[in-house]
Amino acid sequence: MYTDFKWVGMANYTDLMKDSLFGHAIIVTCMIALIVTLASNVLGLLSALLVNFKGWIYNTARTVFFTPQVLSPVIVGFIWSIILTNDGVLNKLLGYIGLSGTSWLANTNIVVYSIIAVIVWQSMGFCTVIFLAMLQSIPSDLYEASIIDGCNRWKKFKHITFPLLAPGITINTVMLLISSFKVFDQVVVLTNGGPGTTTETISLKIINMGFVENQMGYASSMAVVLFLLIGSISVFVVSILKRREVEY
Repeated sequence: MYTDFKWVGMANYTDLMKDSLFGHAIIVTCMIALIVTLASNVLGLLSALLVNFKGWIYNTARTVFFTPQVLSPVIVGFIWSIILTNDGVLNKLLGYIGLSGTSWLANTNIVVYSIIAVIVWQSMGFCTVIFLAMLQSIPSDLYEASIIDGCNRWKKFKHITFPLLAPGITINTVMLLISSFKVFDQVVVLTNGGPGTTTETISLKIINMGFVENQMGYASSMAVVLFLLIGSISVFVVSILKRREVEY
């Protein structure tokens, strides 16, 4: 069937600059990406340090930390939607200890942080595995030499462990930034962008504009902006983090 297309040039990009809802989606997405990247790296490093020992207990702990990573984001969303609803598991547990619950997915002040917590819970397992691999690749000779020099645990971590974890930090940061900027599944399942447009991310905005409102040209321009945003931030982050990587 023939459709009469009209060339609009750069009009879609001009309209994007005036679209306050798209601007809000960018802010929400950047906020999620920043907090998820920082929190997942910190928690992943802490959990890697905790399980960097031999024994069945630590092997079990590694499995527990990594299991959320292999689950589908949709499944994770459904699990946490049960936990975070008004009459969900979390509010019931808070009630048992004498605390009042809240609307984790309906309160506009905390709903974004609820989604961030879910994403961090799933993604920190990936960081744990990367950091654990880096920790186990550090030669023991370096630690033995530091003991002879009188280093305590903090100095060994500061001057040996943390600098040699730099490649892992680069990998985790870039991968988390890319995945966080594309976040879609968890948001759809938990809030579908609500309340209102409070949690609408760029990916969700693109899907709604293209397949719900049938404005494929406008949605495509959003996708191009997202691509450029991810690409430019990734290149910048890699160039910065690569400078602090050391070799032994």
